[in-house]
Amino acid sequence: MSITKKLKSDAPKNKAVDRPFDRNVLAEAERLAGEYQIAVRFDGAEEAWVGRCVELPLCIGVGRNPTACVRQTRDIVITAAATMIEESQKMPEPASSEHRTEQINLRLTAAEKYRLEDSARRGGFRGVSDYVRSAVLK
Repeated sequence: MSITKKLKSDAPKNKAVDRPFDRNVLAEAERLAGEYQIAVRFDGAEEAWVGRCVELPLCIGVGRNPTACVRQTRDIVITAAATMIEESQKMPEPASSEHRTEQINLRLTAAEKYRLEDSARRGGFRGVSDYVRSAVLK
């Protein structure tokens, strides 16, 4: 099923989670989801916005516009986080909480630099550094 067809389905609206969670578990999952980063990009083939959580890259949402996409992705992250908390799994630290102290230098051609910057922008990343970290350090 394509993303576009999924968007048109009769799924319940504004349903953040697909099953009940303990109130404390859900509150902690919502707190964590609020700290996690979501990268959003437009998929022209599907004519929809696609969002992905940087810290939980398997959490992917879609929407007709960026706001709806972020909302759906965040709901999916909340559900995943609540499930992980229930199962006593270690949650990843928010990407923003890590202190980066190391640096590398990478020489590129002008064309390579342009392609990296363009890919980062289309992927909804703030810059090439976030894009490379997300793509390589999963």
